[in-house]
Amino acid sequence: MKPLRSRPGMGLVMVILLSLFLLPTFVYLSWNAGVALRHSMRERQQSEAAALASQAMIDYMRQFSQDYFAGHYDAASLDRNRSFYEAGFTEVDYEAYPAAHALYIEARGKYGKDPDAPLAGRRLSAAVQFISDLTDYGTLINGAFTISADNVTYYGKWWITGNLSITGDNVRFAGGPLIVGGNLSVSGGNVRVDGDLYYGGSLSGSPAVDGTAYNFYPSDMIYPEMREDYYEANYAYRISGSDRTLRFNAHPSSSTFSIIGTTITVPVVESGMIVLGDNVNLTVYGTVRGRVTVATTNTSGSKGKITVGQSSADSDLFYYDPLTGGTTTSAALGSSMALVASNGITLTGKTSGTDQDLTVCAVIFNRSSANISASGGSSKRLYIYGTRNKPITTSGFGGGTTMTYDTGLNTNPPPGLPERPVLVTWHMR
Repeated sequence: MKPLRSRPGMGLVMVILLSLFLLPTFVYLSWNAGVALRHSMRERQQSEAAALASQAMIDYMRQFSQDYFAGHYDAASLDRNRSFYEAGFTEVDYEAYPAAHALYIEARGKYGKDPDAPLAGRRLSAAVQFISDLTDYGTLINGAFTISADNVTYYGKWWITGNLSITGDNVRFAGGPLIVGGNLSVSGGNVRVDGDLYYGGSLSGSPAVDGTAYNFYPSDMIYPEMREDYYEANYAYRISGSDRTLRFNAHPSSSTFSIIGTTITVPVVESGMIVLGDNVNLTVYGTVRGRVTVATTNTSGSKGKITVGQSSADSDLFYYDPLTGGTTTSAALGSSMALVASNGITLTGKTSGTDQDLTVCAVIFNRSSANISASGGSSKRLYIYGTRNKPITTSGFGGGTTMTYDTGLNTNPPPGLPERPVLVTWHMR
């Protein structure tokens, strides 16, 4: 037998056979590589388009986080021209709902050099809810606080930036969470948290925690900063010169407040109005219909105070109830009040004649360093429905004090409060 190499044509046959096998394999591998490359390119284009759409939301959230007061609903701050980036374009449409304190945003990312014929496109739909910490927390205190009273129940979220010491017995935080920026010291008995507990420092004592106890202070907890210049620029009615008393009058077909001692009656803008006391002291009472914020400024030491009630008359602060035509303590039916005082807040129950309980429905925010003060009849009670930012020092009110968080404030907040943006939904398609 002759060796294989001596057979003429066998080498050519082998080359042809190998070619018939290798060529389809090469074509198949090349086709697969091309498909994979196209898929990879498509994924990259889609990823770039999604990033372009997300860029718009990042820009909005950055803007909202820089100013908690303004620019949440007006076209001047929300309008965006088509933006060109290195990879493509971003376009935005939005719908603002000021009454609901919400914003719907649709952002479109288009990858490619031609926005009318993009190589890839993604659409981002997002809803932003603006919530004020002044309505979200039943109690929010900037500093340290000691709870020495017994048999106290706090409703709503509770937030303190400093140390919290609880020496009283039977203290309950209902509705949680309890957020403590510093140390939490519990020496009283039967202290309970109906929810989660956050504390940034140490914990001494053994509170009962129904949820989870976390030994850290959330990094996004930024205590609200009130801007006096905002109220000076956005008030609907301004009072200056002399201290005044305002009585709010609610009727089935109208809403006003009267300036006592004058013939002035001012219509209340039910969708929201700010009443500014410019370097004066104000006293308020009556029945509020609509959303109202009463704010004061002071350029002299004795001005800028807000007082609720009168010692010589029965003068609660209620909301109007459109269902009954009477009064209610809940903001859920469309009315709400905020008291933002630059120089102290006083709650005064009737102490002359026949003593009466005092009811105050409001967001109570005292910008001064002093506590909120309250005085009333020795056997009467103080009822607060809303939120507060300071401890309350009481005189009289031997019947006790009840503080109830108003869950309707988040859905019907007073105007002019600082609002943080909360991203409710995020859907990319």
